[in-house]
Amino acid sequence: MKEHKQKHTGLCITKDRIVGTTAHIENKTMIITDAMEMKRSSTIDEDIAEFITTYNLLEGTYSVVACIQTEMTLATYDPHDFDVKEFIKWNIEDTFNFGDHEFELDACRREYPRHHYYLFLAAVDRHELELLRQGIRETCAPVDTIDCWPLPVTYGLLHRTGTVTGIVEPEGMHLWAWWKDICVKECIVKVNGADISSALIDLEEALQQFGVEEIKGVHFYNIDDLNEEQRIDISALQEVYGNTEYLPMMFLGRGRTRCKLGELDWDMAIGMATRGLRWIGQGW
Repeated sequence: MKEHKQKHTGLCITKDRIVGTTAHIENKTMIITDAMEMKRSSTIDEDIAEFITTYNLLEGTYSVVACIQTEMTLATYDPHDFDVKEFIKWNIEDTFNFGDHEFELDACRREYPRHHYYLFLAAVDRHELELLRQGIRETCAPVDTIDCWPLPVTYGLLHRTGTVTGIVEPEGMHLWAWWKDICVKECIVKVNGADISSALIDLEEALQQFGVEEIKGVHFYNIDDLNEEQRIDISALQEVYGNTEYLPMMFLGRGRTRCKLGELDWDMAIGMATRGLRWIGQGW
C-alpha cells in the first residue's frame, strides 16, 4: 500500500514569535522537512499576515494554534434528546470568566465507561480569535484548522492519554491532565516541588476516573528561568512520573537546524502538523 505523503504545515503563535513546521508521513515516521520562525512585532492579525507573506505560504495546507486566552471545562450530560446549544445555554452560563459575547465555544463529546457521557468545552477570547482569522483571510492562505491552546502540545506524543503537561506562567505552574485529547482536570500551583507533587496526585486521581491507572509521563515547559531549587524539584518529579515520548520523527533541512523539540512553541507547531496529516489518534 502506497505511503501517505501529503505535506502539512503547522503554525504556533505565542506572545514573542511565530514558528511553523512542514512535515509528511513516511514509513510510519513523521518527516519534518522545514521549520520557520519570525519575531512578533505587532497585533496578531498583522503578524500572521506578515509571516504567511514572508514564507510564501500560499500553497499546501496549514493549521494554526495561538496563545489566546482559553478556558476549559468538562461536563456530564444525558444523550437522550440532547442538544449542544441548549445544554450550553442552560448549564454553562456561569462556568467561564468571560463576559457575555466575549468568547466563542468549541465542543466535543466523549464516553467512558459505557453509557457515561461527557461534553468537553473550550471557550476562546472572541476578539483575538477574530483578529487571527482576519489576518489569515487577508492573505487567502489555505488554513484548515485553528485549534485551542494548549491542546496541540499533546498531538505529537506517542502516548497522549494519561500524560500531564506543565507550563510555567506568570501565575505559577499551569498543569493539564489529558485523556483522549481532552483535558479532564487542570490547575495552577506555586512552582515548588511540594505543590506540584500534590497537584500531580490530584490529576492522577482524576485520570483514574477515566481508566488510567497512573500518569504515563509529564513534560514541563518554560523552565529555563527557574532557580536551581525549582529545577531540582522538577527533575525529581520527571524521574518519578517519567518523560512523555514523541511519535517517531526525523528532521531534515531547516527542520534539523531550526526546530527545537521540547520547546513549547515548536512542540505546538509539530502537533498541528501532526493533526493536519491525520496522524492524530495514533497516540490514544
